[in-house]
Amino acid sequence: MIHVALLGRTPWALVNTYYASVMKDGKPRKVVVVTERRYSKSLPKVVAAIRAISEAFSFSPEVETRVIEDDDFAGAERVFAELFREVNGEEVVINMTSGRKALVAAAIIQGRKANTKKVLYMALLDVAFPNRPYMMLPKHLQVLKNFLGGGNGEVSGDRKA
Repeated sequence: MIHVALLGRTPWALVNTYYASVMKDGKPRKVVVVTERRYSKSLPKVVAAIRAISEAFSFSPEVETRVIEDDDFAGAERVFAELFREVNGEEVVINMTSGRKALVAAAIIQGRKANTKKVLYMALLDVAFPNRPYMMLPKHLQVLKNFLGGGNGEVSGDRKA
């Protein structure tokens, strides 16, 4: 499985969705973090968090980053088209929680051509709890949604994070 994580202005949103996905969906072989240049300064912290979470679950995925110019819809589409060609039919999970519109739109459109099994969004129901690790947030305030539905009893709006 390839976990494609979109990084926008909220690194915790990406990291917490990754944590929930690992707990629910298992261990990805590879994680690809895609972001715009304006958010690329967060990449070292995000990559370190992905590695720490993975290590806690006794695995070590390949972690790759890709940076797109700010607000470059065409560039985002090219990057995702290339990325999804490279996965050669392997299952893909798209983590869109932190992603900005250019990245989310391009990932979903290009992801239709791949073996995309899930498009995940982690909703935080109380904004009084931002910027905290997944396990430090009340579970009933986190809703992990798979916008493709199905799989492991999970449907859009499933409250089991």
